[in-house]
Amino acid sequence: MSKYEYIPKSLPGGWVMEVRKGSSCKGNIRKNRVTGRYQFYRGAYNVIRPMLEELDLESLKESIEKSNL
Repeated sequence: MSKYEYIPKSLPGGWVMEVRKGSSCKGNIRKNRVTGRYQFYRGAYNVIRPMLEELDLESLKESIEKSNL
């Protein structure tokens, strides 16, 4: 089983963290500007509907790893 990697990126208009497992992109984490919660969007280009959402980043990472994408 491959280890998850969380790669921070700075983009115009906000912060994002790419979630990778091995060589494949599993999704992105974004911080909601209104609620302050961290949201996981499954897939490399999905920015429409978050799959998971947590109050803090570490809890979200745990949820992602438990879902075993």
